[in-house]
Amino acid sequence: MERSFDFVILLDIYGELLSKGQREALDMRYNADLSLSEIAEETGGVTRQSAAYSIKKGEQRLTELEELLGFAKRLKTLSGQLDKAKALLRDISKDHRDKRLEELNGLLEKIEREL
Repeated sequence: MERSFDFVILLDIYGELLSKGQREALDMRYNADLSLSEIAEETGGVTRQSAAYSIKKGEQRLTELEELLGFAKRLKTLSGQLDKAKALLRDISKDHRDKRLEELNGLLEKIEREL
């Protein structure tokens, strides 16, 4: 995963554990793709350095939380396993028409939406 994608996922998982300022700065940086100047302006006219500091500290905290708890890593692993299961099911379904296979596919899709 590229770096910005990592922080988008980490922010979704752990964002509520950050300070409000860090969470908002990271949200503007990674979800709204704002520049440091734009973030500084949006947060009430703080300096660019202050915005950069909030982002840096927020990134450090997200990284620490992931190293400690590992939820994003587990999510990535489960998502990969789910993709493999769905591919196997598609292959099996080509050869066999069975209501149970359709039901299994529905369950896998529901799990995918919940992830």
